Amino acid sequence: MKIIPEIKATFGDTYFLGFTEKKKFDPATNKRTEENESYVCRLASSELQGQIEVTVPLSTAVDQLKFNEKVLMQGVVIDPYARNSGGSFAQVILRCTAKTIISDAPGKPAIDRSMGQK
Repeated sequence: MKIIPEIKATFGDTYFLGFTEKKKFDPATNKRTEENESYVCRLASSELQGQIEVTVPLSTAVDQLKFNEKVLMQGVVIDPYARNSGGSFAQVILRCTAKTIISDAPGKPAIDRSMGQK
Protein backbone atom coordinates (compact mmCIF):
# COMPACT_ATOMS: atom_id res chain seq x y z
CA MET A 1 0.00 0.00 0.00
CA LYS A 2 1.36 3.38 -0.99
CA ILE A 3 0.11 6.68 0.40
CA ILE A 4 0.05 9.77 -1.81
CA PRO A 5 -0.32 12.68 0.62
CA GLU A 6 -1.68 16.18 0.17
CA ILE A 7 1.77 17.77 0.40
CA LYS A 8 0.94 21.16 1.96
CA ALA A 9 -1.50 19.69 4.52
CA THR A 10 0.87 16.85 5.48
CA PHE A 11 4.23 18.64 5.56
CA GLY A 12 3.44 22.37 5.63
CA ASP A 13 6.44 24.50 4.67
CA THR A 14 9.60 22.47 4.10
CA TYR A 15 13.19 23.66 4.42
CA PHE A 16 16.31 21.93 3.08
CA LEU A 17 18.75 20.78 5.77
CA GLY A 18 21.20 18.74 3.67
CA PHE A 19 21.61 15.39 1.94
CA THR A 20 23.61 12.18 1.90
CA GLU A 21 24.32 9.79 -0.94
CA LYS A 22 22.71 6.36 -0.71
CA LYS A 23 25.00 3.68 -2.12
CA LYS A 24 23.80 0.64 -4.08
CA PHE A 25 23.80 -2.73 -2.33
CA ASP A 26 25.39 -5.77 -3.97
CA PRO A 27 23.58 -8.91 -2.80
CA ALA A 28 26.36 -11.18 -4.15
CA THR A 29 28.99 -9.69 -1.82
CA ASN A 30 26.46 -8.56 0.82
CA LYS A 31 28.11 -5.11 0.89
CA ARG A 32 27.47 -1.58 -0.30
CA THR A 33 29.18 -0.56 -3.52
CA GLU A 34 30.76 2.79 -4.39
CA GLU A 35 28.01 3.49 -6.94
CA ASN A 36 25.32 5.96 -5.87
CA GLU A 37 21.68 4.85 -5.98
CA SER A 38 19.86 8.00 -4.81
CA TYR A 39 20.03 10.97 -2.45
CA VAL A 40 18.49 11.02 1.01
CA CYS A 41 17.48 14.61 1.79
CA ARG A 42 16.76 15.92 5.27
CA LEU A 43 13.97 18.49 5.40
CA ALA A 44 12.45 20.48 8.24
CA SER A 45 8.64 20.28 8.20
CA SER A 46 6.56 23.06 9.76
CA GLU A 47 3.43 20.88 9.99
CA LEU A 48 5.18 17.84 11.51
CA GLN A 49 7.38 20.14 13.61
CA GLY A 50 10.45 18.04 13.03
CA GLN A 51 12.87 16.61 10.52
CA ILE A 52 11.91 14.18 7.76
CA GLU A 53 14.00 12.17 5.32
CA VAL A 54 12.97 12.04 1.67
CA THR A 55 14.68 9.88 -0.96
CA VAL A 56 15.04 11.43 -4.43
CA PRO A 57 16.64 10.16 -7.66
CA LEU A 58 20.17 11.12 -8.71
CA SER A 59 18.72 13.43 -11.38
CA THR A 60 17.62 15.86 -8.63
CA ALA A 61 20.04 18.80 -8.29
CA VAL A 62 20.27 18.70 -4.50
CA ASP A 63 23.76 20.24 -4.56
CA GLN A 64 22.16 23.47 -5.87
CA LEU A 65 19.94 23.83 -2.79
CA LYS A 66 21.16 25.95 0.12
CA PHE A 67 20.87 25.14 3.82
CA ASN A 68 17.51 26.23 5.27
CA GLU A 69 16.20 27.17 1.81
CA LYS A 70 12.43 26.80 1.42
CA VAL A 71 11.75 23.92 -0.97
CA LEU A 72 8.86 22.13 -2.67
CA MET A 73 8.57 18.37 -3.08
CA GLN A 74 6.97 16.93 -6.20
CA GLY A 75 5.56 13.43 -6.71
CA VAL A 76 5.69 12.42 -3.03
CA VAL A 77 4.80 8.84 -2.09
CA ILE A 78 4.85 7.37 1.42
CA ASP A 79 5.47 3.62 1.45
CA PRO A 80 4.96 1.99 4.88
CA TYR A 81 6.75 -1.25 5.75
CA ALA A 82 7.29 -3.27 8.94
CA ARG A 83 10.62 -4.17 10.50
CA ASN A 84 11.11 -6.65 13.31
CA SER A 85 13.74 -5.62 15.80
CA GLY A 86 14.08 -9.05 17.39
CA GLY A 87 11.18 -8.70 19.82
CA SER A 88 7.59 -9.76 19.53
CA PHE A 89 6.44 -6.47 17.97
CA ALA A 90 7.15 -5.02 14.54
CA GLN A 91 8.03 -1.39 14.00
CA VAL A 92 6.26 0.44 11.16
CA ILE A 93 8.63 2.54 9.06
CA LEU A 94 7.32 5.21 6.69
CA ARG A 95 9.64 5.46 3.67
CA CYS A 96 9.11 8.79 1.92
CA THR A 97 10.19 9.26 -1.70
CA ALA A 98 9.76 12.15 -4.13
CA LYS A 99 10.33 12.61 -7.86
CA THR A 100 12.21 15.83 -7.18
CA ILE A 101 12.80 18.65 -4.71
CA ILE A 102 13.03 22.21 -6.03
CA SER A 103 13.62 25.65 -4.56
CA ASP A 104 10.55 27.68 -3.60
CA ALA A 105 12.41 30.94 -4.22
CA PRO A 106 10.19 33.90 -5.21
CA GLY A 107 12.12 34.41 -8.49
CA LYS A 108 11.44 30.84 -9.64
CA PRO A 109 9.06 30.54 -12.63
CA ALA A 110 5.54 29.53 -11.54
CA ILE A 111 5.51 26.57 -13.94
CA ASP A 112 8.49 25.02 -12.12
CA ARG A 113 7.03 25.61 -8.67
CA SER A 114 3.61 24.17 -9.49
CA MET A 115 4.76 21.10 -11.41
CA GLY A 116 3.18 18.05 -9.84
CA GLN A 117 1.22 20.14 -7.33
CA LYS A 118 -2.56 20.39 -7.20
